[in-house]
Amino acid sequence: MRRLGVIVATAALVTSLAGCGQSSASDDSQTDTGEEGAQQAEEDFSYPDDFDWRFYPGTSDDDTREIVCWGDSMTQGVGADDDTDALVSLADGELYDTSYQSYPQVLSQLTGLDTYNFGVAGATSEEIAVMQGALPWVVLENDSADAADGPVGEDEDDDAESDADAEAESDEGADAEAESESDAVEQPISHIDPEVVDEGTQHTGDILVLEIGSNGGWDGDYQVLIDQYRAMIDRSGCEDYLILGDTDDPGTSVGDTSQEPFTEDYAPRETSWETALREAFGDHFINMRVFLIKHGLEISGLTPTPEDVADARLGCISKQLRSDWTHLNARGYFAKAVAVYQRGIKLGYWSPGAGSIDVPKPQRSHGQAKGQG
Repeated sequence: MRRLGVIVATAALVTSLAGCGQSSASDDSQTDTGEEGAQQAEEDFSYPDDFDWRFYPGTSDDDTREIVCWGDSMTQGVGADDDTDALVSLADGELYDTSYQSYPQVLSQLTGLDTYNFGVAGATSEEIAVMQGALPWVVLENDSADAADGPVGEDEDDDAESDADAEAESDEGADAEAESESDAVEQPISHIDPEVVDEGTQHTGDILVLEIGSNGGWDGDYQVLIDQYRAMIDRSGCEDYLILGDTDDPGTSVGDTSQEPFTEDYAPRETSWETALREAFGDHFINMRVFLIKHGLEISGLTPTPEDVADARLGCISKQLRSDWTHLNARGYFAKAVAVYQRGIKLGYWSPGAGSIDVPKPQRSHGQAKGQG
């Protein structure tokens, strides 16, 4: 019965990932229909069923704590559906099919705890913090207003000319402009998922796992991002939390454009971004990029290739763990879940072997690339 629930959730995940970054089918149908059609769609809409793919029931009958995972597409699980027949070995030697699964889904089975996936593809750190309730909506509204205002500081002559032109406009033109401005203000904020907002309000969690910033939203200022993380931690009220590092290859991050690609002569252990988070959060921070370089292939039962070794020397994750240049595949997400699971054990958040599956502890990698050991 437990396995059936996992299969159902997995199938729903595949369906949802097919429309990543877009509104749900229910939302689309309401937009396309008139008011009466929207009301009918709303009556037919089954909220719990629609959200099932984001909730993964644990297997522990005694421990009722909840894990909540906030993030973007790397939390949602984009790319997991590109890795079919992804079989990995468990601690008992049995093979486990991790195909289509996001890391929160695997984490629920490793820990035995109910786990919520509040990942929204494309969301910035600011948008994620707003959805969780850590930042006020006015933050995003102000950002939108600033972008709409355009450049300021024109000289007085230009202002006077502009005023004269405005007075000469017809009433019809003025009304059209006002309507256009009103429409701009009323446009929905990108990547805000109302269902996630609602569910997140109901499930603040007992253990918090955060990964934000890969899509920007912090203006390249590490302290701004750290403050956003701290605001989310404070909002949740969780004493137990983990911060997951970005897994983009050095020099390819959209969120941190200050990064430079690693070279044979320049391959530090961590990026400036990773250093900032480690210094801010200590053992609560997991350098996920380095973990996947060191242990990802072993955990996933994959053999390193010469290309993998060369990539590791440049601080890059194996392409065997990726679905594209930025997202992981199912094996990559499985290894990511193991990293979270192992660190949670170290910090005393959960006990080993409490879930429906368990994994052997990763061994220290052999012949680790310079700068990544």
